[in-house]
Amino acid sequence: MNETRIHALPLHLANQIAAGEVVERPASVLKELVENSIDADASQIDIVIEGAGSQLIKVTDNGSGIHPEDLALALSRHATSKLHSSEQLSVIGSLGFRGEALPSIASVTRLSLTSKQAEQDCAWQVRSDQLQPEPAAHPDGTTVSVAELFFNLPARRRFLRSNKTELHHLITTFYRLALSRFDIGFSARFDEQTSIKLPALKSADAYSQRLVKICGQAFVRDANYLEQSFEDIHLSGWVSKASAHRAQTDVQYFFINDRVIKDRVINHAIRQAYGDLLPSGRQAAYVLYLTMPLDRVDVNVHPTKHEVRFRDARLIHGLINKAIQEALQETEVGNSRQTELTLPENIHINEQASTYQAETTTIEKSASLKNKMKVRADWSAASILHNRFIVVHAPEPALIDLQQADKRIRQQQFKQAIHNNTVSSRPILVPVRFPLSVSDINKFQNFKTRLSSYGIEFEVDDTSLTIKRIPFLLSQVALPDLVSRLAAILDDKSSDSDALITDELIRLIPDNPIHNLEQAKPIIEQVLSNSIEKTQCYRKLDPSLLTGLFSSS
Repeated sequence: MNETRIHALPLHLANQIAAGEVVERPASVLKELVENSIDADASQIDIVIEGAGSQLIKVTDNGSGIHPEDLALALSRHATSKLHSSEQLSVIGSLGFRGEALPSIASVTRLSLTSKQAEQDCAWQVRSDQLQPEPAAHPDGTTVSVAELFFNLPARRRFLRSNKTELHHLITTFYRLALSRFDIGFSARFDEQTSIKLPALKSADAYSQRLVKICGQAFVRDANYLEQSFEDIHLSGWVSKASAHRAQTDVQYFFINDRVIKDRVINHAIRQAYGDLLPSGRQAAYVLYLTMPLDRVDVNVHPTKHEVRFRDARLIHGLINKAIQEALQETEVGNSRQTELTLPENIHINEQASTYQAETTTIEKSASLKNKMKVRADWSAASILHNRFIVVHAPEPALIDLQQADKRIRQQQFKQAIHNNTVSSRPILVPVRFPLSVSDINKFQNFKTRLSSYGIEFEVDDTSLTIKRIPFLLSQVALPDLVSRLAAILDDKSSDSDALITDELIRLIPDNPIHNLEQAKPIIEQVLSNSIEKTQCYRKLDPSLLTGLFSSS
């Protein structure tokens, strides 16, 4: 009879029930502990995993630490340093705030918490079975050691998957957390087999180092950078080209205010942006960051905090959709496989040079010549010498310098685009900052609108210039060369500055090696159709020329 009466649950049982929401598997524990370290302003986080997380999960950071008197309180339910009033619920900026993670984890594991603040003489430690703080040796920061997951709930332990599966979830969670904050250094050792070190990256120029290690070289090679803003909402990151679709969702990362998010609105917006460009069953790859005011998104809708609720879901959907569509369209406009990522020096990726099509009028004028060439030219017998030269036999035997011809085509395209004010540009993966003198900064500032018409966009402050966008046709130009050459010619007093800028940019277009016949064919077609000045790239192979080459002196 007494069993039917209402009664308060014992504290340990309430904590174990709460653990069912927070602690789904070892990866859930890792996520909660690392997020606490991030909230503690750690700049280095070190992780040790044993037994696929069921034996040990240990997270050490160099953050602000916990006051000795608060250690025992940290293991009690609904205790937190991150909320003080109900008004703060609408502007949650920290990753953890519920005060449930540590007590829930402690209720189903053997947990020890050791921490030292900078002003303390020594560290202090509490354990899940001993809440009285004891002195301990530890540097500034905190270590949480979680052993024997579900030791007191064998039924829950039996629901864990194989070590291989749990290890996969742990590594995936680690990657998500590492991508959320490039400025924090991470290291992790998984079962003494896999060791990962990711140094803190203070400069945005080096972000590709972490992207390569986590997302792979293929993603780095095929990713386009995007940036889109509306009011105080900002989206940035990298999306793969449609042609680089994948079989799995293993490279899909989305962050809102540095929080890892899985959301149906976001997933639908991304999938819709790719539309029919993705074959059925194939997946896009992306690493995207959305920053927005805290009061426009509610993160307090799920115990794991993976799901959110937007105040303006339709606006967010449209912003993401538009940004990705524009990034994909820029790939088509550029008609190039230029990588948008600055790769680490020890990684080499071969890029294909751009291909070019003649203008419609030129094609119409030279249609008969092209048809004649296609009939008479024996492409199977042709070969490219030194990634540069090729001999053609129609309409006459000739030697073509493909590299020079290709460069002249691109120079002509660029000059025509400048004339028509139709220059296509692309964003820099990570905006690059160059220190400049005050006089040079003033020059760039005075020419900012004019340079924008050339596809060059930048920002300046008191001491430096930051490049944001450059023309597609200058994708391979070294940015320091671009800045220094422009700084040398920009002058308010020049009456013909537009011509100077145009000529200088055209001269910066680099040579491209030509690796195969598919790249060579459209170049040859434009040379033979007389659509470019070919004095420096075309030589007729007549008897007098050949005799001169082989005659004895």
